[in-house]
Amino acid sequence: MAQVMSPAPRFVSWSVALASAAVIAFQLVVMQLLAVSQWHHFAYMVISTALLGFGAAGTTLVLLREPLKRHYATALPLLYVATAVTMAATVWLSGVFGDFDTFLLFFEPGQVGLLVFLYLVYALPFFFAGLAITLVFYREVERIGWLYFANMAGSGAGAVLVLGLLWALPPERLSAVLALAPLLAAWITRPRSVPKAAAVAVASAALLVPLIGLVNPAGPQPSEYKPIHAALLLPGAEVIHSASSPYGLLQVVRADAQRFAPSLSLQYRDEPPVRDVMFNNGEYYGTLLGRAGTGGVYLLDHTTRGLSYAVRDPESVLVLEAGAGEDVAHALGHGAATITAVEPHRQANRLLRDRYPEWIDSIYRDPAVTLQGTTVRSYLARRVAQDYDLIVLPTLGAFGGTSGVYALREQYGLTLEAFLAMWDALGERGMIAVTVWQDEPPRKPLRLLATWRTLLEREGIGHAPAHVAAVRSWGTTTYLLSRTAFSATERGHIREFAQNLAFDLLLLEDVQSGERDRFNRLPDRSFLEHVDILLHGDPAALFDNYLFDIGPATDDRPFFGQFIRLSGILELQAIYGTRELPYMELGLVLAAVTLLQIVLAAVILIVLPLFRVGWQGTRRRWTLLYFSATGIGFMFFEIVLIQKLVLYLGQPVYATAAVLGTLLVCSGVGSLLSSRIAATRRNLVVTGVAIAGLILVYAHGLMPVLELSMSAPMTARAVVVFLLLAPPAVLMGMMFPFGLRRLAGSDETHIPWACGIDSCLSVSATALATLIALGTGLAFVMQGAAVAYLVVALASLRLGRAL
Repeated sequence: MAQVMSPAPRFVSWSVALASAAVIAFQLVVMQLLAVSQWHHFAYMVISTALLGFGAAGTTLVLLREPLKRHYATALPLLYVATAVTMAATVWLSGVFGDFDTFLLFFEPGQVGLLVFLYLVYALPFFFAGLAITLVFYREVERIGWLYFANMAGSGAGAVLVLGLLWALPPERLSAVLALAPLLAAWITRPRSVPKAAAVAVASAALLVPLIGLVNPAGPQPSEYKPIHAALLLPGAEVIHSASSPYGLLQVVRADAQRFAPSLSLQYRDEPPVRDVMFNNGEYYGTLLGRAGTGGVYLLDHTTRGLSYAVRDPESVLVLEAGAGEDVAHALGHGAATITAVEPHRQANRLLRDRYPEWIDSIYRDPAVTLQGTTVRSYLARRVAQDYDLIVLPTLGAFGGTSGVYALREQYGLTLEAFLAMWDALGERGMIAVTVWQDEPPRKPLRLLATWRTLLEREGIGHAPAHVAAVRSWGTTTYLLSRTAFSATERGHIREFAQNLAFDLLLLEDVQSGERDRFNRLPDRSFLEHVDILLHGDPAALFDNYLFDIGPATDDRPFFGQFIRLSGILELQAIYGTRELPYMELGLVLAAVTLLQIVLAAVILIVLPLFRVGWQGTRRRWTLLYFSATGIGFMFFEIVLIQKLVLYLGQPVYATAAVLGTLLVCSGVGSLLSSRIAATRRNLVVTGVAIAGLILVYAHGLMPVLELSMSAPMTARAVVVFLLLAPPAVLMGMMFPFGLRRLAGSDETHIPWACGIDSCLSVSATALATLIALGTGLAFVMQGAAVAYLVVALASLRLGRAL
C-alpha cells in the first residue's frame, strides 16, 4: 500500500490559522444567535462552550494519540471537514428536538435536556477544531512556537474579521460562510497521494452543507416570551424591515391592531394611535411614534412622562438612549431650542435619519436636533459645551415586569458614576427625569432613589426631599431629580398636573398622605414607607433589612437589574414558592444552572477520561495547583475585562472581540517568546508575580486610564485596548508552556492531566467569575485573578521536581 505523505509545513501553519480564525469568529456569531433567540446572559455560556470543546479535544488526543499520530495525514483534513460541517449545521441541529426556551426551564423538565443538548451541539465545532489543532501541535512539536503563534494570530484575526462580516450578513448565514475557512484548511492539507477525484468528491459533499446554510438558512426563533413574539401574533402583523449588524437583529413590525398606549392616563379619551414598532434581537427598541398628538398636545403629555414639562420649560434637552425618538419628539413638541439625542445603535440611527425619516416624521432631521451615535458614558465623558435644562433617560422595565432576564446585563448608564456625570452636565435649574414601570415586589424604583440619595449626599445636599419629585399612574412612575429645590410655584404645577390626569403624588417635599394613594391604589402601602426611608431616613438600615439588594449600582457592580441576595432566598422561597422563585431573577438563576452544567460537563468530558491513562509520578498536588490557578486566573481576568470594556466600547460583541483578539494574539507572542527563555524556577516565579502585580494595578487603575479616552473614536479606543492589555497577555502566554516544559523534564505523565485540569478550571471559571462579580464586584474578581497567579508562582517552586 502506498505511503500517505504529510502535508507541507507551510500549509499546516496556514490551516491552523484558518481554523483558529473560523472558530473564534463562530464563537461571536453564536453569541449573536443566542441573543436573538434568548437573552444577553448566554454570552458567557458560549465562551465556556468553546473552552469545553477544546478541553474535550485535548483529552481525546491523550486517549487516541497513537492512532491519530499514525494516520495524521488523513485524520487532519477529515477533522477540518468535520469542523466545517458541524459549524454550518449548528443552527439546524440545535432545533432538531425542539426549541429551548429560558422561561420554560423550571416548568417543563424536557427543557433541561434541551439546554444540555444545545450546549453540546454548539461545542461540536470547537471540539473538532480543537482536536485538529492539538493534533498538529502534538505531531509537529518541533515547530510548536510558530504553530502556536499561527493559532493565536488566526484567532485574533477572526475576532476582528467577524465584526465586519456581522455588518454584511445575518448571523445564521455567517455560520455557513465561516465554515468555508476550515474547508479550505482541509483542502490545502489533503494528502497528495489520495486520488484527486476522491478528494473532490469529499470536498463537494462537505461543501453542500454550507451551501444549504447560505441558500436556506435556519434563522434563530425568538423566545415566545420576547416582545416581538407577541407583536407577530397580532392580526395581519408583518415584518416590514429586517437587518443585522454587530448591534443585533433590527426588525420593524407593522400591524393594524398595534397601538401605542404607554400607561396613558385614564382621563385620555381619544383612540391610541396605530404605530409600527422596532425590535432589536426580539426585544422592544421603540415605537415609531413621530409627532403624535391630539389638539396640539403631544401624546406623552397624557402619561407621567409629561411631568418634566409641567414643572418647567426646558430650553436645552439631552435624551439618553433615544431609541426611536419618542422623547426627542416630546421635547420638540414643547418648543425646546436645542435637543441632543444620544443613541449608540448606529444601524437604527441611519435607518431613521437617512433611509426612512418619514417613519418618525423626520424628527432626527429637525434643525433643533443633534443625533450622537455613541454610548451614554462616552458622550458624558466629553467636556459638555452647554448645561442642560433636562436630561431624559429611557423608561426602565416593562409592563408586567421583566422576570429578571437582565440581571447579568451591564448597565453603565444607570450607575452612581453615570448619574454623577449627568448631574455635572445639568444647568443651574436642570433636572434628570426617569420613568419606571411598576414592579412587584418593588425593586427598580427603590434602587433609583437609593442612587439619587447617595448622589445628593456626595454633592453636600442634606435635604433630599426638596430636590426629588415623583408622580404615579396605574402603570408607571416618573421621577425628577432637580439641581435646585422645587419652588412652591413648581410644586403647585406638579399637583395640578397630577390632579388633571388622575395621577398620584408619590414624592414631593410637602406631599400629604391623602395625595399618595388617591386615584391608583397600591396593593401594598409598605412601598410608601420604603420610599420615605430612602429620602428622609437612614437608607443603610433599609439596605440591610430589605429582602432584595437595592443599594446603588456602581461601575464596579454595574448590574442595575440584579437584586437577589443570598440572605433573602429562603424567605422569598416561602413567599413565592420554589417554582416561581427563579423568575424573580431568571438571568442570575440561569447563570448558576450554567455553572453547575459546565462543571459536570468538564469533569465528565475532560477529567474522567484521563483516569484511563493514570496519573503516576510525584508532586501531583503542585501540578494540580499550578494548572488550576493558570486556568482560573486567565479566565477571571478575561471575563472581567469583557464586562469592563462594555463600558468603554459600548457593545458586548465589540468588548468580547477586543478582549479575545488581544489576549489570544499577545498570549501567542508570549508563548513564542517563552521558547527562548529557560523554564527555571526563578523565571516562573518572577513571571507569575509580575502578572499578579499587573492585574492588581489593572483592578484599580484600568478604568481611570480608559476614561481619559472614553470619547475618542472607536478605532482609537481599540488601539488603546490593545496597548493596555498586551503586557499582561504576553506574560500570561508564557506560563502554560513554561509549566509543560517543567513537567516534560521530570514527570511526563502529568502533562495530559495538566492540560485537562487547566481546561476544566478554565471552563468553570467563566460562569463563576460572573456570579462572583454580581455579589462582590468586578474588582474583587480581578483581585481573585491576581491571587491565582500568586498561587502559580508559589507552585512553581515545586513543579516538576522529584522527591
